Amino acid sequence: MSGRLEDDDGGYWSLYENAFDDLRSLAVQRHLMLRAEFDELMQDKRVTKYAIRDPELGRAAALAAVTTNLDAVHLISPEYFQRRWPNLYEQQRIWYVSFVAVDPAYQGTGAMTQLIEMVCRDAEGAAGLICLDICEHATRARLAGVLEQLTDNFLPGVQRVRLDAQVFWGYEFPEPKTA
Repeated sequence: MSGRLEDDDGGYWSLYENAFDDLRSLAVQRHLMLRAEFDELMQDKRVTKYAIRDPELGRAAALAAVTTNLDAVHLISPEYFQRRWPNLYEQQRIWYVSFVAVDPAYQGTGAMTQLIEMVCRDAEGAAGLICLDICEHATRARLAGVLEQLTDNFLPGVQRVRLDAQVFWGYEFPEPKTA
């Protein structure tokens, strides 16, 4: 079973946490929402949630959250999008994907492809922009290219555009010399 999700049945937090748990130690910036943030997003009517459930077990397999109301997304600047794409912004033809989470047990099963298809189906014909942020770890794992290929299946001619980047620097210094 798959489709739009109206509200959380309680199983989605575990799926979300399991899907992104490895980023806790692989990325400098916190990529996982806190439980309260997740609950707020799940209840926000401005955000469309797409879900894939295992038809045999009835458990949540994958989940995505998407909105064209950029004010609903924490930690992005709607003004950036308004300046760069004023017409798309005004017409709400910019889809921001807050996350695409696939339970590790369902990775490689086509669940991500199904989620991408649902998002593309809603955006189809709008000649707009679909945006998401991908941490450097996932970029090195070639996620951005894979997403472009999958999206092109549903929105032919799609082109990937890098919007921005943030780099974290650390400055290591030696142990103090002992006399």
